[in-house]
Amino acid sequence: MPQTILGSFTGEWFDVHTARQAQLLSDNAALRHFKPFIGRTLSVSQAARELGVSTERMMYRARQFVQAGLLHPAGEVRRAGRPMRLYRAPAGLRVPFALTPFEDLEAQVTRHARAFDRLRARAAARSLLTLPDHARLIYRDDLRGDVHSETFLPDPGLRSRVIGGDFVGVVWLPPDRARALQAALDELLLGLGAQESRGPGARPYLVQGALLPLDPDNPAEWSSPPG
Repeated sequence: MPQTILGSFTGEWFDVHTARQAQLLSDNAALRHFKPFIGRTLSVSQAARELGVSTERMMYRARQFVQAGLLHPAGEVRRAGRPMRLYRAPAGLRVPFALTPFEDLEAQVTRHARAFDRLRARAAARSLLTLPDHARLIYRDDLRGDVHSETFLPDPGLRSRVIGGDFVGVVWLPPDRARALQAALDELLLGLGAQESRGPGARPYLVQGALLPLDPDNPAEWSSPPG
């Protein structure tokens, strides 16, 4: 059973199994109209009122969800005139990344990382202000004539005296070394929970790590930006 982080769920998971289902659940506009039905039994008009949208708009979305197999009829409520149909969606859904459109995955990653990117930039800039021996080097390459900009790290020994650092770059590795690095990162990240303490002298640190394969045939993807 998948382990949740932000909340608890002990029910049964619905495994998304078609690309159409994954597409609807990764589209923000569609997901917004789907959320009222997750784990609940509602009519289209009730869901529309909850979101503050027209019944026609909600009916359009509900038909999409029913056709995709995400929303299911759940009975009727008798009333004067036509009975009011009820619908229900699973209370928990597992959406495989392999079925999700690439553009939607990229947008999700960008959206989720945006706040941490801002935090990382502020923390890194504040840290650089405390390193008077570090500097930006701007120079013209003697051989090719290109102008480069990079960070000057004068003394590796400073790492023992300064807590914190920020490195982002592209490293070429053979498969065996990449696997070894992944194992080391996994071991480090799994041990962070045991290291955490909010006792006297403790302070928060931003920890960020990524080891992701790039396309070796696409220089635009792996060429490092100016440092």
